[in-house]
Amino acid sequence: MHPSDPKTQPPIVPGVDYVVFSDLHLGEGFNPEMCRYYPLEDFFHDRSFVNLLAMLQGEYGADPSRLVIVLNGDVFDFLTVTGLPSEAAQADLGIYPSPTEKRLGLDPTPTRSLFKLDLIMAGHAEFFTALGRMIAAGFRVEILRGNHDLELYFDAVRDRILESLCRLVPELPMEKAAQLVRFHQWFYLEPERVYIEHGNQYEASNSIRYTLRPVLPERRAREPLLNIPLLRAKTVVREDRPVLDYPLGSLFIRYFYNRVHRMNPYAPRVASLEQYLDFILHYNLSDIIRVLRDHWSHFMAALRPGATAGTSRSTAADDAVQEEAFDQLEEGLEVDDLYSRLNGLKVHPKAASKLAFAQEMMRPIIRRTLFAGGAAVAALYIWLLVFNVIQAPLLVENVFAKATLLFLFSLLSAGALLWLGAQARRFLGSREDVTVDNCVQAAEQIARITGVRFVVMGHTHVVDIRPVAEGRAVYANSGTWIAVHNPWQQLDPDARRKTFVWIRGGELCLCRWNDDAGRVDRVPMFDRREDTARTPRRIKPM
Repeated sequence: MHPSDPKTQPPIVPGVDYVVFSDLHLGEGFNPEMCRYYPLEDFFHDRSFVNLLAMLQGEYGADPSRLVIVLNGDVFDFLTVTGLPSEAAQADLGIYPSPTEKRLGLDPTPTRSLFKLDLIMAGHAEFFTALGRMIAAGFRVEILRGNHDLELYFDAVRDRILESLCRLVPELPMEKAAQLVRFHQWFYLEPERVYIEHGNQYEASNSIRYTLRPVLPERRAREPLLNIPLLRAKTVVREDRPVLDYPLGSLFIRYFYNRVHRMNPYAPRVASLEQYLDFILHYNLSDIIRVLRDHWSHFMAALRPGATAGTSRSTAADDAVQEEAFDQLEEGLEVDDLYSRLNGLKVHPKAASKLAFAQEMMRPIIRRTLFAGGAAVAALYIWLLVFNVIQAPLLVENVFAKATLLFLFSLLSAGALLWLGAQARRFLGSREDVTVDNCVQAAEQIARITGVRFVVMGHTHVVDIRPVAEGRAVYANSGTWIAVHNPWQQLDPDARRKTFVWIRGGELCLCRWNDDAGRVDRVPMFDRREDTARTPRRIKPM
């Protein structure tokens, strides 16, 4: 059994406080040689995070066991790491990048994931040094897996995280790190009190079919990475398996979004399928066509039966293995069929095949092109028809009357053009992010199944808090620390950044870190209840 497995570590201590972070998206970070960030980096708040940890250490330093730090998925962003080992290092690492990997980044295998992890931790040394010092001081850290750090499934990756933390902080011995850092492949549960999960299972494009084993079947993982006869001698790389079974959203990032983000590092980060499609619909069409042109061969490679991407179909044998794993995990639990019931809440993965991946990628572009082209042709035809009718001599013979009609027709055309433009924008942009509602509905059922008081998720990048289960429980989403674009930007640019969930005793607070003031603030939110009647509070004199 792996050293970081929960069964080899002390049981969860009930009643402690929790600080939950999600969706930090640490990528390759800062390049000290160039004094620049890598273009795919999204996390620029290492110093702010260090300051927040220092505040927490000051508050809980007398008894570190009272606080648990939870990193709730997508903390490591393996998907945006595209760095490659140098030619001199390839033989030592056993990594020989294929042509596709040279353009898109390394495939999701154990050895390649270790290389990516080293780049992440080197690019955010300040972040991980501060985290390591917290662990050395006695604070416990729970790390959950998300859809951007699916690589945490690999034992070698989890071991490397502990080794790197101990290397960055010499006063942290490996035995202590293994004791205080726990990894979770799915969720964290303190019975009857707290349930924490990343939340990607409730979004179709990022749902994992087999949560506890998100890898491609061995029969597909045996395909060579380098399908070139002269290079097959080096294709022992395929011994580097298993290969992660990426969901549709991960494919979108690797085969498409990274290229757009590299062209424009200021492009907003997207999290859900609805946001992906909305991004395509509203982004510069010429850039999207350019990306498709450059990556067309790689799209085709991704669709090959042996390609290392795409959600595999379920089989009866795999289903049986999963149920057996659930049974083993449920031994001694008070809730019957806990894992099976929770697994039944997930949304069915969108990319059940490579064809589905291609269809989902192309549908919004085709939809946009056909709509714009069809509307333009129809409008031009109607305009020319009416113009010719006005010009017809049998209808209007007086030249002044004809000029008046043409003038009125021009005004009407301009108004119609503005109206059609507004309708087209509404049509193309009318897409609700159902993932937010899916997470709330799942939290409702999770609270009923587990009987917990607090259900905490991330993934959507949308901070949220609301009562569920007839008010017996509270659902909260910790949001993200990276840039987000929403109407709150017009009121307070930092309203949706550096957010986290803080659970203290029987209270849950949706917080944000105010680094300038060195304090924790509440996240501002509007009350959207229809009944806005209020009883004014009596203000005590100062």
